[in-house]
Amino acid sequence: MTSQPARDVEGVATASWQGKEAEIRKRLLCWYAQNRRQLPWRGDPPPWSEDKAARKRKADEEEKQRNQPKLSSFFKSLKTSGSREPVKITLDDDSDSSGPSFTSALTPEMQSGGAPGAFERTAYGTWVSEVMLQQTQVERVIAYWTKWMKEFPTLKALAAASADAVNAAWAGLGFYGRARRLHEGAKFVQDKCNGEIPEDLEKLKAIPGVGPYTAGAISSIAFGKCAAVVDGNVIRVFSRLRALPGESNSPALTKTCWSLADDVVDPEQPGSFNQALMELGATVCTPQAPACSRCPLHSLCSVAALAATGKVEVTDFPAKPKKKGPRLRTLALAALQDSRGRWLLMRRPESGLLAGQWELPSIEIGAGEQTAEGAGLPPAAAKQLEALLDSLMPGSSLSLEQCVSPPLEHVFSHEKHTMHVFRAAEQIAPCEVTPGNRTAAWMSREEAEQAGLTSGLRKVFDALTAAEQERSAKKRARST
Repeated sequence: MTSQPARDVEGVATASWQGKEAEIRKRLLCWYAQNRRQLPWRGDPPPWSEDKAARKRKADEEEKQRNQPKLSSFFKSLKTSGSREPVKITLDDDSDSSGPSFTSALTPEMQSGGAPGAFERTAYGTWVSEVMLQQTQVERVIAYWTKWMKEFPTLKALAAASADAVNAAWAGLGFYGRARRLHEGAKFVQDKCNGEIPEDLEKLKAIPGVGPYTAGAISSIAFGKCAAVVDGNVIRVFSRLRALPGESNSPALTKTCWSLADDVVDPEQPGSFNQALMELGATVCTPQAPACSRCPLHSLCSVAALAATGKVEVTDFPAKPKKKGPRLRTLALAALQDSRGRWLLMRRPESGLLAGQWELPSIEIGAGEQTAEGAGLPPAAAKQLEALLDSLMPGSSLSLEQCVSPPLEHVFSHEKHTMHVFRAAEQIAPCEVTPGNRTAAWMSREEAEQAGLTSGLRKVFDALTAAEQERSAKKRARST
């Protein structure tokens, strides 16, 4: 089938549900009640859904390495104790809508519980989960959310926490501005709202860092208010249901989806409906491999109908935005370790990339002065790095040599870093950084872990350890 541009179906899309709102609500809620993922912020006890998926992947990999035939096809037909049968919704537009009812299939999140290992469902926990889930996969968020809720179990605890503690708890999750805004928001609620997260949508949007999506999620999920949500998953689902033209990040498409979301949100179960909508996009109506045969809204989907005629592919919707290539940056890092095994670290600025996180002292090497593998720093870059180190340890006058080969690469969503790592040629005696300098400190690897390591810094530390082991092995070989 040949993929066709969205202009071939202009006129098909309409910014309304054509009276199908009630049907969409019923189907989604029935599907969600029986198929939703088990997640800690929903009040579910462990094991959580993505934990199960991770264990299955590990087991599959071990099985593959043993070169044994898979038995999954045999066991798939067996219903294990405690498993939940996926809901099969076969309602057609002209059916009598008989079948499983939403109210008869209440999920644990809709009931009071307190099962062993389960976290209490709170507005604060919902807020934290929604912020963490922005641009981050559920599997990664589970571990961070559970750790966060143990360290900062209440909004009051988060508001009273130091920026260092917040950065340390967030380290490795990426998009660090989210942690800062969440911290600022908690302090605002503690100071301006008597420590109570407001239920009202407009009052929620007045909190620093809380936009329309987060406000709608908290209001509907935590407080049962009839508020809509629109994220990337919702845009994709709506774009396919109504065959809406436009790139996934276009303001016009986003505005249309907000209007549709306001119209279709279930007034009785807004929180569950919104989660069902996002869950559908995350697990069924996916970007590259939508499982249309398992979709409860398949018979109502405009793009599915068009795809059946061969006019389009389901994945043509929404249109993919023109992607910019990542910004390429080449960095020189100074990996300075004193005789006590401590590393010299600097704190990044409070805004921008990796805001407030610890890193090795570094400078950017200009495009016209790239360094070759194994070579020293270009003169201009060497002077910059020397000046930076001199500001931290006046009069140090260190000689640097490249110590990790090949250079390390670390990719962010919009940047790609090539990191040349240099160490001091001579041993550094224990010393203090410039008095009054609170943006630098000597830390052991363990202390750095406690302060919070970014994934990039952890990669550098691991490479330094491997390089040192290799040097020691070569030294032992020469001596024998």
